Amino acid sequence: MRPIRFLLAFLACAGTMSSARAAPGAVDSSSVLQRSPATWPHDPAPAPPLLTRGDVGFAAASFASIALATRLDRWAEDEAPESNGPFAAGVSHTAERFGNPLYVIPAFLAFRAADALEHRSDRARSLVRIAEGAGAAAAAAGFVKIAVGRARPLQTPGDPDVIRPFSGNSAFPSGHAALAFGVAAAIDMETKARWVPYVVYPLAGLTGWSRVRDGEHWLSDVVAGAALGTWTARKAVAIARRRIRSR
Repeated sequence: MRPIRFLLAFLACAGTMSSARAAPGAVDSSSVLQRSPATWPHDPAPAPPLLTRGDVGFAAASFASIALATRLDRWAEDEAPESNGPFAAGVSHTAERFGNPLYVIPAFLAFRAADALEHRSDRARSLVRIAEGAGAAAAAAGFVKIAVGRARPLQTPGDPDVIRPFSGNSAFPSGHAALAFGVAAAIDMETKARWVPYVVYPLAGLTGWSRVRDGEHWLSDVVAGAALGTWTARKAVAIARRRIRSR
């Protein structure tokens, strides 16, 4: 049962990121998408603010979650080897790809080519905004990684407190988690289907779980990456929509 509890802890993290989409003061993506992009330049309604009360609540929840995760870093490191069966290993190997640019970028290019062949310019524009959100999430995580310089579990087993800014260490935050949750958040904003967040965020959560399970990251690295990726991607998509409105 221990591997199951370990996996559920990460899916709970995914649920936290999903629930943040409905934070008070945040932009309701479904209501925005009910109007065609072609109508935005003629829409008299003012563009929603980039920073809202929902952002303050999201930031507070994120910092609290990261603080809690730091208390559980050693526990997660101890639990990780328990998830070592063939099924867990297979799931981890597959989930890692959702946050790996070597797989994510070709997937975007394939979808973009399909949109071009089908002459779906509306879907192509949406895909570009998703790519911008994912790219912003990955870039933000990369910048913070360099600045923080936290060592990975494989480098300092049992000691999650080794932090040397600009040392080349790159554990905090998890880039895989940031990219996976960035993609999930951007897709969530660009679609109206209610079932989407219940698929994309758990998949991103599995990516985070795989990084701890494989000993590549501390639990707090993953929580920080998830929060940073979600927030950054949502803001990048919002900025892209503002460009359309201003034309």
